[in-house]
Amino acid sequence: MSDRRLRVLALAPYSDEGASVRFRVVQFLPHLAAAGFDATIHPLFDTALFRMLYQPGHVIRKTTALIRRSLDRASTLRAGAYDLAFIHREAYPVGAPLIERWLAKKRVPIVFDFDDAIYLPNTSDANRMIGFMKNPGKVGEILRLSTEVIAGNPYLGDYARHHARSVNVVPTCVDTTVWVPRSSPRPPGPPVIGWIGTPTTTSYLRGLHGVLAEVARTHQFILRVSGAAGPVTMPGVAVENVPWSQAAELTLFNTCDIGVYPLPDNEWTLGKCGFKAIQFMSCGVPVVASPVGVNRDIVQHNVSGILAASDGEWMAALRGLIENEAERRRLGAGGRARIEERYSLAANAPAIVSVFERAAAGVHDSRA
Repeated sequence: MSDRRLRVLALAPYSDEGASVRFRVVQFLPHLAAAGFDATIHPLFDTALFRMLYQPGHVIRKTTALIRRSLDRASTLRAGAYDLAFIHREAYPVGAPLIERWLAKKRVPIVFDFDDAIYLPNTSDANRMIGFMKNPGKVGEILRLSTEVIAGNPYLGDYARHHARSVNVVPTCVDTTVWVPRSSPRPPGPPVIGWIGTPTTTSYLRGLHGVLAEVARTHQFILRVSGAAGPVTMPGVAVENVPWSQAAELTLFNTCDIGVYPLPDNEWTLGKCGFKAIQFMSCGVPVVASPVGVNRDIVQHNVSGILAASDGEWMAALRGLIENEAERRRLGAGGRARIEERYSLAANAPAIVSVFERAAAGVHDSRA
């Protein structure tokens, strides 16, 4: 590549308050800048609209805000001359892929990144009224229009290869110089089992109610919940609901002694990238996870965590970890080592830079 720096427009569906934007877009920007790519990030949903999306109702306010932000996105596209486009998930949440078509027509190389099975129909409970406007079928066309595709796990990569020319599997990762285990001793008291998720994944936690209630009959613990769709209560279980905030996210993971990552086994969850498990493991917190999809790759059973399929396996895993602090430390250390090796920013940033360099091939020659 020549010395001329390339201008990248990064189109994200929401602000960096959304975990996928922070960890699949924003944290790579300094590495891209060091390689000669200057990126401008444009979230479609600003922070206020992003927070409103998970609240039921507010249809008029949501529609008005979406129109305003759509006009702003259109203005951004018209105003700049960019060498590449970096699109996370989709450039617009409803309708046909008009922006992707427009970029392709202008011969702007597209790097497309996705970390969920967004080609399946899926609408949050808070936004069912507009579900008919979504068009998951457009993902195949977006893949065909893209110069390079980044998929968050092998299952998504296999889907992408049916449509795209060049597919790269890059897991969601963390900066292990920032995401580190707590240095202070754990406070006295019963062990804390942590679940940290989103409003759309709260049902997965509720599916563990029977397991947690049975374990609580013989073992004392606190279930710490954050990010759920409202306060969670579970009869028979001591639940502590903690508000999620981006500023306190790392501290929140580090206040847990055991992390749980339950998933049902279906086509949608096979597209999940296991990121909450990755975050727990980066903090040296032993994780118990469902053996679904990419979890089987992230968690090496009884080495870097525990995979539990049946209720009996979940109960045995949780009881063993509650009883045995040394076992928690052993699995926590194994999980941390796994993240440093395979799911760290240092291990994956070079792959992202290589993707952009391939996408940019020829741009200097044609625009120098």
